[in-house]
Amino acid sequence: MHITPTALLALFWILLIGWGFYALLQRHLRLDDQLTDIEAQLIIERHARAVAELALANTHLSLCQATKQQESVRESERQRIARDIHDDLGQNLLALKIDLQLMHVSTTGAHPLMTQKIDGMIGNLDNTIKSLRAIIYDLRPIVLEAGFQSAMEWQLSEFTRMHGIRHAFTADADALHAPEDAERDAMLYRIAQEALSNVARHAHATEVDIKLQRFGDMLTLRVQDNGVGMVQHGNGRGCGLPGMRERVRAIGGCFAIDSLPGSGVVLSVSIPLTVAFAAH
Repeated sequence: MHITPTALLALFWILLIGWGFYALLQRHLRLDDQLTDIEAQLIIERHARAVAELALANTHLSLCQATKQQESVRESERQRIARDIHDDLGQNLLALKIDLQLMHVSTTGAHPLMTQKIDGMIGNLDNTIKSLRAIIYDLRPIVLEAGFQSAMEWQLSEFTRMHGIRHAFTADADALHAPEDAERDAMLYRIAQEALSNVARHAHATEVDIKLQRFGDMLTLRVQDNGVGMVQHGNGRGCGLPGMRERVRAIGGCFAIDSLPGSGVVLSVSIPLTVAFAAH
């Protein structure tokens, strides 16, 4: 049988094309295997990421609960100390004042110099009792029982009365209608207290403005003064604020201080309502 060159050429091209298809098929199968391996690896990585995110969320939740418990313990300890001071030292000072008043009555007219000295002692004792009452109130602000708004209004009125710095307080209706939480209110009250104390000591301000706002599930407290500002961060202004910053961040909140020399200070604290203080 005679095979023509044309048939040989056709057979060659058929074999070449068949080999080409076979090579492409092998490559396609290899790519499928590689793609399967990659998809399996992606599934493993996604699972690992989901496990890591769940562990991170659980850790954050545990940290929030621990911070909340710490704040609760701290408030309980403040109240215990306030009660001890009131029941022990306060009563002793009151008894001492009564004794001095009796001495004052018995020496009036007979011993003028002693009467004068006792008058001075009673005056100093009155100042001591006033300072003690202020310390007790700082430790246990009973006015918080009437709600955060009432507590802030009272604190600001006392701040203006004592330091002569004008104040303004505004609160969004949504913020005031947030779910009640004693620990959250106490934390915000303490932060405002520390911020006002810093304004009185360092700012040389004439006005302070406090705003309470709610943005979704975040409650934001903003304290702004028109004082001299901070020459540099960390200059000693607000020695109690670093601890507040850490506690706020531990519960998933945000703590920020913005200032330029001569333009006052803006302190902002945002606390999540649903994570940190949702459950009792």
